[in-house]
Amino acid sequence: MSDERVVFDRRDFLKLVGVGVAGVTAGCAKPPAEKLIPYLVAPEDILPGVPYFYASTCRECPAGCGLLVRTREGRAIKLEGNPEHPLNEGGLCARGQAGLQGLYDPDRIKTPLVKEGGTWKAVSWDDAIALVGGKIAAAKNKTVLLTGLETGTMRALAGEFGSSVGAKHVMWEPFGYEALRAANRATFGIDAVPRFDVGAARCLIAFGADLLETFLSPVGQARGFAQMRAQRDDGGGHFVTVEPRLSTTGANADEWVAARPGTEFAVALGIANVIVSEGLGAAASERAAVKAALADWTPEKVAALTDVPAETITRLARLFTKRSPSLAVAGGIATQSEQGTALVAAVNLLNYVAGNVGQTVRFDRTLNLDGLGSFLTNGKPPSGTSQPPQ
Repeated sequence: MSDERVVFDRRDFLKLVGVGVAGVTAGCAKPPAEKLIPYLVAPEDILPGVPYFYASTCRECPAGCGLLVRTREGRAIKLEGNPEHPLNEGGLCARGQAGLQGLYDPDRIKTPLVKEGGTWKAVSWDDAIALVGGKIAAAKNKTVLLTGLETGTMRALAGEFGSSVGAKHVMWEPFGYEALRAANRATFGIDAVPRFDVGAARCLIAFGADLLETFLSPVGQARGFAQMRAQRDDGGGHFVTVEPRLSTTGANADEWVAARPGTEFAVALGIANVIVSEGLGAAASERAAVKAALADWTPEKVAALTDVPAETITRLARLFTKRSPSLAVAGGIATQSEQGTALVAAVNLLNYVAGNVGQTVRFDRTLNLDGLGSFLTNGKPPSGTSQPPQ
């Protein structure tokens, strides 16, 4: 029995593999036919092969960053931040960059659909408008117009449309700002969301606010965060997060203070108590009502409530006022509970006693102490929140 071996060189092996792969591919699927149709009558505002740029606004989140949309032959092919926009100054987050994914989603509905039985049937736009108009007319004053968080012209347009069809306009956002507005209305007398100048702060304390993830404008705040951290050579740029869960923003902090869930507001009041009692802040001694309101929120009592050591609270208070101007921000998931309004109000008070209002908290208006209500009455938080230990 002869021992014969078949020897293949490298080139012959690659040829056989290529033929096999081509055969399998040809047998499994047929490549789709493509039709290349040239511009016989080209549009006047399109020059083939030349990109055109249009300014727009990103709507992937409520921040509304400025966009520059690059188009080719009438199709958007790339999104970038607008460097002339005051909010993002050319930056764009991952959600904004992925805006084209939704535009060209193959599962996106192309025509109106009507459900008949268990299937969807395509109808014309005229039929769809007539059908929806009839349904809205039949349910007048019983309909709700649900949108995301809208502002400016879009909010006014949605309100006018809702009024015309007898529908109540309701806005919903996963991380809403109702607690932020309610606390600002009680403390500052302004039903609005302030502008936080992160870049001007030399010390930043975030009470659950994911400045680099989801809170307000992550792109603008990330740019301000970089400016704040650039001050480290001058002794500034210190960043502290107070939250029970270590978030992505907390992972970028110099210090993470783990407070018991729902007690972040007490940490803010404890820091404010130290500032007032030691006379550290610019506005610490302006009103006796502040001292009276914070009298029960001593570092020792706050430590028993929050599991944050009293030494940490005292140290943060001294650091917060030493590196002025500073900034405290509350938001995110921490303001979605029943303690949300109390937390924002406590942080507003902390910014006030530290002299940050009008500098890093851009309301340009002094704190209205008479509007704090039960929050400043005998140092007790609103009903439904935890009480300091006696």
